[in-house]
Amino acid sequence: MLPQATGYGWNEVAHRYYDAETGRFVPQSEIRNALENLIDQSGLNMNALTQSLQDGKISLADWQTGMMEAIKQSHVASAALANGGWAQMTQSDWGATGQLIREQYDYLRNFAKEIADGTQALDGRLLVRSDLYADAANGTYWEMDKRDHLQSGFDEGRRVLEQGSDHCDDCLEYASEGWMPIDEIPEIGNSQCLTRCRCEIIYRRSGDNEE
Repeated sequence: MLPQATGYGWNEVAHRYYDAETGRFVPQSEIRNALENLIDQSGLNMNALTQSLQDGKISLADWQTGMMEAIKQSHVASAALANGGWAQMTQSDWGATGQLIREQYDYLRNFAKEIADGTQALDGRLLVRSDLYADAANGTYWEMDKRDHLQSGFDEGRRVLEQGSDHCDDCLEYASEGWMPIDEIPEIGNSQCLTRCRCEIIYRRSGDNEE
């Protein structure tokens, strides 16, 4: 499912997508799958660009330009997915998304510099490192998700581990801390597993009687 797909609406109070025909909320697993598909597609695009660079088919400048465009597309789409669709993206949302994209551009600029001066060899590590830029859209999704929850009146949240996955020590510790003010929740990607983190954050209003 994409954020602009027909047949889906957005409930601003619950911060959930719903099926316009049935009125039922869309399972969060479906949203998660949409995000993973977005990241996977971006990764394929970035891998193709990086392989072309490694094979000498494109210049470093062309690779950097292509990577910047791929970063922009994936982060904008993940932000829209988190905010309920393109129509729900406010000027403030676009500004926050732009800042996150610029941070990735800074990392990419350093990456390109290391390729140019030989610090980063054109070997297998190049593809591994480029994958991180696709994974980074995951962090943008959760950062924008947090912003929108705050604007919708949610004030507490907690980290939840992805079932069936191996977890770094940081994520295990963060998840064990339970509910806390939203501003105190460690960001997705701010842990030992970096952009590969697949934890989730769930939210509540402190007046709700959730456990």
